[in-house]
Amino acid sequence: MLKKITFAFTLLLLCNSCAVKQSLQMDDWYAITKDSEQRIAPAQVYDFSEGMIRMYGDNIGYLMTKKSYENFELSFDFRWNMAENVYRGSNRKNSGVMYNIPSNAPDHIWPKGIQFQIKEKSTGDFVFLDNVTATVNGAFIVVGASVTSPKFDDNEMSNGEWNAVLIQSYNGKCTQYLNGKLVNECVEASSKEGKISLNYEGSPIDFKNIRLKNINKL
Repeated sequence: MLKKITFAFTLLLLCNSCAVKQSLQMDDWYAITKDSEQRIAPAQVYDFSEGMIRMYGDNIGYLMTKKSYENFELSFDFRWNMAENVYRGSNRKNSGVMYNIPSNAPDHIWPKGIQFQIKEKSTGDFVFLDNVTATVNGAFIVVGASVTSPKFDDNEMSNGEWNAVLIQSYNGKCTQYLNGKLVNECVEASSKEGKISLNYEGSPIDFKNIRLKNINKL
């Protein structure tokens, strides 16, 4: 009888673990583009292949999760796509991942929320959009349409190499890690939960290993 109880308890723990962890797949997203703000099937806009999401071409826009999330840890890898057939020379490669996008926020370029800035020499900056506020290093972020709070440390890989990102959001506290190093942190964020987006801003970029799990402390 004891063995049965132990087995059942172990199975319950495993089931709970599965319930709070997930790998985001193609069916978890919808796409929005600059030219059409109607929801589009992801594969009609961006390339899902070889275990990656590859964003390139003329469709400026984003992939948005269908669900909203609260108190979570988001991890993923990204790299700039330097392939000759898709690479576009530009001033500074630019993209981003947004989170805590309110579920009632309109689908437009770019939505309300908090952005982990992915940009050459600026990866790890906070960008607070559409009047989202927070406190960074003891200073309250001034309300605005798009307000950047620079990273306080640097840890970017060279172009074409994979970078590992970890974002934690818990009750208004947000931490942003790049390749294992804490590069930015805020508290008292006015947007504490919501959807997540992968942004494509014209610089070809690849994402992989996109994982999400619930957290109960930070």
